[in-house]
Amino acid sequence: MLNHKISRRTFLKATAATTGALAAVGAEGISFDRWQKAMAAAPETVVPTICEMCGVKCGILAHVKDGRVVKIEGNPKHPFSSGRLCARGNAGMKTLYDPDRLRQPLKRVGENQFVPISWDEAVKEIAGKLKELKAKYGPETLVWACHPELIAPWEKRFTEVFGSPNHTGHAPTCFSSRSVAYNATYGNLPGVDYGNVKYYISPGRNLIEGINNAVVQKIVAAHQNGAKLVALDPRLSNFAAWADEWVPLRPGTDGAFLLGLMHVVIKENLYDESFVREKTVGFEELKAEMEKYTPEWAEKITGIKAATIVRIAKEMAALRPAVAIDPAWHGGLGGMYHNGVQAGRAAACLNALMGNLGAKGGLTFGPGIKLAKEDKLPGPSLPKVNAKRWDGAGGEKWPLAKGLGLIQILPEVVESQKPYPVKALIVSHMNPVRSCPDTGRFLAALKKLELVVAIDIQMSDTAYHAHYILPES
Repeated sequence: MLNHKISRRTFLKATAATTGALAAVGAEGISFDRWQKAMAAAPETVVPTICEMCGVKCGILAHVKDGRVVKIEGNPKHPFSSGRLCARGNAGMKTLYDPDRLRQPLKRVGENQFVPISWDEAVKEIAGKLKELKAKYGPETLVWACHPELIAPWEKRFTEVFGSPNHTGHAPTCFSSRSVAYNATYGNLPGVDYGNVKYYISPGRNLIEGINNAVVQKIVAAHQNGAKLVALDPRLSNFAAWADEWVPLRPGTDGAFLLGLMHVVIKENLYDESFVREKTVGFEELKAEMEKYTPEWAEKITGIKAATIVRIAKEMAALRPAVAIDPAWHGGLGGMYHNGVQAGRAAACLNALMGNLGAKGGLTFGPGIKLAKEDKLPGPSLPKVNAKRWDGAGGEKWPLAKGLGLIQILPEVVESQKPYPVKALIVSHMNPVRSCPDTGRFLAALKKLELVVAIDIQMSDTAYHAHYILPES
């Protein structure tokens, strides 16, 4: 099915036949003009829902006619997207009706060959194989890997019911490092008061391309109100091109740049003394450690002139506390480099020196929400899962990875069968073949598994190597 080739002669014959068919419909059936008028006259229903084109989940209004979505627009009543959508959101209707969208379960019957099967067949066969593997290896043989969308609590619930502790995600190939850094330093991961910031430094976060709709609206407004935006990025990204200043440091040297800034801030007493005294611990140790991280030292590592580092440090400190070094995502403080955690901790310390935690234009923490007992997922209490995690996340070796997982070490575990054999993998909203390092080794690991199920809206790199593919809504 997936290997079908079309010759030039076949293509021309098909094109001619299709053109003739369309002409016949136009002459004898419903013309486009008539169809367009009929659709215009059809009653329209507006359904408020949310966008699923990324993890931000903006509010949208879907205009439906005759059972078909004909238009998507932003919902003006949504609290943070405020009726606006990005390009991805506007493409949602295209995804819904994409001719390549998966619409029924597929079963592998050969190399790159799949046949459609019914949902009943798919559920029965996958469940049967899971039961077989559970009986042979124990429930922990199953790993469920997902991008944590709105359905994630149910996916985790499934693994718990099955008896496996191995619900994992894409975090280590994205944001684990910065999350670990800020949780270790602050006890929580903050956001940024983008709308009121006056001096903003982005360590590799490309806000204009990796769009967070609500954040972009706010940072644009802040920029229009005079905020200075500084992009730390080896590439001239879209955000770097739009920002007031592009600092093209060498890849992976964000931490060194931030240490250079911190040296200047402490050496010249540019930090918020009262905040440091009342709200922090360990300042004297930090001060002593920063002595050696001079702007000249940072210049040799980052390639950015010492004078530039000094100037930026002074500019930033002059506008505190309405300043922010973005906790970032995947870039300089995320999973892209081996020193991402320590770079993230440097950013956290520098933010604290600005006294910006909880300040207007600084870093923010969202309010905690306690759920009533009846708001928990329904169902009976489950027996405790006793098996250790397949990847050791949260254990003795990787204590700080608790709740984040280590999907990138799947090949290592499959090859060694330690701590136990992993034989089944269900992948939902995720494409680890593309996102994890060493693709060849990952593919080799998939071939050793006895069951691989991919849940997606289109064929992905991972889906091509699955035993079963289930279409997502």
